[in-house]
Parts: sequence; C-alpha cells; structure tokens
Amino acid sequence: MPVNVITEKLISSGYFPKELPPPFSTVLMSQKIGQMALDWAAIVAALPTKERKFHPKLSKPTRFDVARKGHARRMLSIPNPLNQYYLSDFIAENWTKIDELCSSSKISITNVNINTADGRSVVLPPLSDLSDKRTLMLTTSRAVLQTDVLSFYHSIYTHSIPWALHGKSVAKLNRNSSDPNVFGNRIDELVRSCQDGQTMGIPVGPDTSRIISEIILSAVESHLPPSIHDKIIDGYRYVDDFFLCFSSHGDAEAALAALRASVLYFDLQLNADKTSIFSALTHLEESWPNDVSENRISRSGRKQRRSIIHFFTYALGLSLNHSSESILSFAVKMSARSLIEKDNWDIYQSFLFRIGRQSPNCLDVIVKIICTYAAIGYQIDDRINKFIEIMITDHAPYNHHFEVAWTLWLARSLNIKLNDEATAMASAVENSVCGCLILLLRTRGLLSGRTLTSSWLNSLDTESLHGENWLLTYEAGIRASWRIRDASTAVGSNPYFTALKNRNVSFFDTLARNKPLDLPGIRPKLLAALKGRKSGVLPGLIFIKRSEYSNDSFYEKLGSDYSEGDIIFPWGGNFDFDDDDYDDEDILV
Repeated sequence: MPVNVITEKLISSGYFPKELPPPFSTVLMSQKIGQMALDWAAIVAALPTKERKFHPKLSKPTRFDVARKGHARRMLSIPNPLNQYYLSDFIAENWTKIDELCSSSKISITNVNINTADGRSVVLPPLSDLSDKRTLMLTTSRAVLQTDVLSFYHSIYTHSIPWALHGKSVAKLNRNSSDPNVFGNRIDELVRSCQDGQTMGIPVGPDTSRIISEIILSAVESHLPPSIHDKIIDGYRYVDDFFLCFSSHGDAEAALAALRASVLYFDLQLNADKTSIFSALTHLEESWPNDVSENRISRSGRKQRRSIIHFFTYALGLSLNHSSESILSFAVKMSARSLIEKDNWDIYQSFLFRIGRQSPNCLDVIVKIICTYAAIGYQIDDRINKFIEIMITDHAPYNHHFEVAWTLWLARSLNIKLNDEATAMASAVENSVCGCLILLLRTRGLLSGRTLTSSWLNSLDTESLHGENWLLTYEAGIRASWRIRDASTAVGSNPYFTALKNRNVSFFDTLARNKPLDLPGIRPKLLAALKGRKSGVLPGLIFIKRSEYSNDSFYEKLGSDYSEGDIIFPWGGNFDFDDDDYDDEDILV
C-alpha cells in the first residue's frame, strides 16, 4: 500500500477519537495532506540547524475525558496536528517492517491492517464474536489462562518501542533517531513529541497508538520461549487481553510465569486482579447479553408500550446486580432494533432520559436516537430542557468532557437555549472540545446570562497552539465570529498553523449535521418529513436528500456490540470559516 494512502487514512479516520460529537473531523486535513507536507517541509528547511534537529516542537495533546462502564473513566488524547502528522507519516514510511512484526503473532485477533474502506483506519473485530470463539476453544482444552496488561496504554514506556522493533540490546547500543536501521528510535521520539516529551504512556485515541500497542505486544509474544508457544493449544489475544488454552493446569502455570517475565522485559506488568487460571469445564459465558436481547420490544400498539416498560425495567434491574457491566448501554442499542410508535414515544423517551443520567457512557447513542425521532416529527418532551441542565450541572464541575460535550451538541441539535446556570458551568470547563461547542452555541444565541463565556477562553495565545488548548486556539483563530481575543494573532504568528489556515483546513465544522440512525422503517418516514422538498435539514439537525435518502451511507448503523472499553472481564461535510452563511430557514419544522 502506498505511503501516502496509509498516511491519509491514519489522518482522516484514525486521528481524532471516535467518541467526539459530529462537528469534529480531520477529513479536511487528510484531503490537503500532500500540500500541507510541502508547506511544512519548506518551513522546516528554513529553520536554523539546531531548531531543525528538534523538529517537531514538543506539544501537549488536547484531553477528552470519557465515561466508561460503571464509574470508570478513560482519558483520551488529541495530539497536535503537526506532531500527529509526522508520527503518522513516519509509521506509513516504515509500514512494511512494522506489518511484518505484527503479522508474526500467532494468537492476535487485533492485527493492525490498514482499512481503506469506510470506518476507522485500524478496525477492531466485534467483541460479540469472542463468545463463540471461546466456546469452540474450550471443547478440547483442560485449563485456561486469562489476563491482561495493567493500565496498558498509560504504562507503555516509549523507549520500549525500539526494543520491540529491533531488540533491547540493539536499541540501547544505538539511540540515533535518524538511523533508518533503528527507525523505532524515531517513532519513540515522535510519540514523545505528541505528549510534551513524556516517556510514560502513549496517547489513547489515535490509531497510531493501536499500531504501537500491537508492535509491543507482538514483541512480547515473540519473547516467550518456544516451549511455551508449544504448550498453547488454542486461544487469542485481543489487544492486551489474553485468553489462552492448555492441556494441563501445569502448562498454564508455566505460561503465566513466562508471560509475566516477558511483559516485564518491556517494563510492563500483568493485571493481578484480572489474572486467573481455571478449568475449561467450569467456564461459563455471561448470560445477560442474551437475556436482554430476548426481551424484545414489540412492533406496535399497547403491546409495544408494555414491552418498552418491561424491556427497560428488566435491564435496569440487571444493571443493579452487575454494576460493572455495560448493560444499560447494550440495552439502549438493542432498543434501536424496533421503531417506536409515536403514541409510545413518551415512555420510551423517559427511559432514555433516565438511562442517560444513570449510565452516561451511552449518552452519544441517546442523543442520536432522540435526534432521529425528532426528524420524523416526534415531539421532544419539555423535560429535555431539564435533562440538559441536569447533565451539565452534574458533570461540568468534575470536568466530565464526554457528558458536557454531547449535552451541548444535543442542545445545538434541538435548538435549545441553556439557562444561566448551565451556561456558566459549561463555559467554565477548560477543555477545547467543550470550548468549541460553547462558542458554537454562542453564535447561535443558545447561551444565557451576562457573561456568556468564562475568562479562560480569553487567555489563549501563541503558546496555546502547542499546549493543551491547541484545538480551540486554532479554531477560534480562524473565525472572527467567535470573538476570542488574541486567537487570530496566535495563528498568524505560527507558520505551521498559518499554513493550515491558508489551505482552508479546519477540525470543527460549524455546519455539521447529524446522521439519522438506520432504524427499521425509518427511511420512508424521513422522506415524508421532507414534505416534497428535494433536500433539507429536519428537526434534530438531520440532513436528508431525496435523491439519496435510500443510500446506506446516509445512515448510521447502530450495532449492539460493546465498545473497546467495555470488554466483559473477568470472563465468567463541507467547511466554512464563518457561521454567518447558515440559514435557519433551511430547517424543516
């Protein structure tokens, strides 16, 4: 695969985390990546030799704190575009050698093949497939070893990247980052440049980190003695989760000792709380996914209403006894397999509000469901205002970026104005993702109060472009309508970001729309909602075009699978620089 194709894919659909609301996109950067590379190369060529040696400059990533199952959370990173480009391009240049190492794994089912089709640049197989796989494996096994690496992404020592690619002794003897024979040194250097020089941990979110994780774990496997490989009769590795089958308990014990030593060789540790060896005959799969799936929502009428109540009541009850599992998130996705009738929308909507508060890791899905039903004319309950206020006041004080961002996007999608308290609390969240959405709402007149934004938004300067708020600084710097003091000056004084601006690159689409969910029977209802027009933006900020309404790409498929962070364990658009061209009359009501 050509280097430029790999680089473009890693930028277009492997850079920003998938958990961000629709306005955030790297497609424009990927489309201009060839031109950007020439622009930046010219800037670098003009640097003094000493500065060129330390290019790209160290930067801090934008942070995005997301909800996971139970009370767990995960901090995602959005690296600076300059640093992320150089890392992605260098990985692409050395892809053949990287792929050779990663393909050597005999048990990985999360190989890092570059996906040139729609979707993420590096695709993970569905976790729901693992149940069948385990069932088949256990029929001929006596003992099973299960384990994972403790805080894997956050505990990776960046210097272990060249160890994995070239061997520890070779990498320690030659630390030259410009030597192509030890190109892992340069990957190590570029990863550190994405996170202010830190050697502990790698950014969580970009697919470049998925590739690096597979590099290290493939090396962990290759470091195991051949005798241990011979003892593994079946099993798999899903990212850093191991499920290995053996002929005896003793073989499993030997493998555990060897695996513990191998991960330690790369300065990692196994997670003691998630490590066990058990008899294959005692293993039982979790039953709750099937239990929830079997409680289907009926198709119509009073029967559907009763089944909605039973379905969610059952899921809520299960979640009380399995608080560490993603039962409610799973249930919400499963509920989208039925089209709710308008007469039953009130009760369904009430459960969505409740679950959004109780299990906020599925808030993005709830927002998409609400917007899709709004598009076909379902009345959104007045309680939506209170729901939005509660979500912001409950989560903004704790810097829960995911909940605040998706709630702000819900307000934008439904054209709901925040009250004074919600405005003040959301504006005070010092985060680029939330900040961009706050400024979008301000341009739409959806904020309240005398002080529409907090003072931190006016503290952005040139240094901010290499700091944690690079995303907000750049987006505010290219939009006069956002009225952020000094942001435009900051962008104009930085040649790398000036080059981005001159190429009309943005990472935030002020005209972004929601994709409708592909619910059963939704397509003719969306067509009817157009009321004879060729195209239009329906309520819920859903865009529909009559000539293409039946095209699958117009819709989002909402699967019932678990997200990457929800493994059941243990086992048992067009861009415009300003907002003023938007015509609210285009929204059909």
